[in-house]
Amino acid sequence: MQVINKRVDELVMYENNARRNDAAVAKVADSIKQFGFLNPITIDANNVIISGHTRLKAAIQLGMEEVPCVVTDLSDEDAKLARIVDNKSHEYATWDVGKLHKELSGINLGFKTTFFTPSQDQKFFKENKFLIFGSNQMPITEDEFSRLKAVYDAYIEKHKTYIGFVMWLTGGDAE
Repeated sequence: MQVINKRVDELVMYENNARRNDAAVAKVADSIKQFGFLNPITIDANNVIISGHTRLKAAIQLGMEEVPCVVTDLSDEDAKLARIVDNKSHEYATWDVGKLHKELSGINLGFKTTFFTPSQDQKFFKENKFLIFGSNQMPITEDEFSRLKAVYDAYIEKHKTYIGFVMWLTGGDAE
């Protein structure tokens, strides 16, 4: 597999891309700023994107003129399937919370990344003092809110992420 640089204005967004990715662009841009381009954009011989629409949008947001690409010669049918598989495959993965905590321990996240900021990613506590479970709202008292918020804050302080909080709170083990 050969990685080549292509001008962003040469690349073509696939017009039938079914993935809504605009909400992820800023996070991907932050990642590219911090770590560089870790995964090249996959394109066909006509510069149409097979995978990497969000990366291209992030690169454009960052004002990049060129991005790393891999050119593949998939059939039209296989390219369509590859787009879907690339976007769907993460939905089948889960986190091993114990390993994630171990991996995050000792890392001072500080302002290095926006991926682990519970105040931005997950509004667990609402000002109206409801716990939200899917489409269900469960009202809680001020005392319940204060006690649960303290436990939540302590969990985040210890683990540096909110991931796994509900599993831990309900007595579940890491995967």
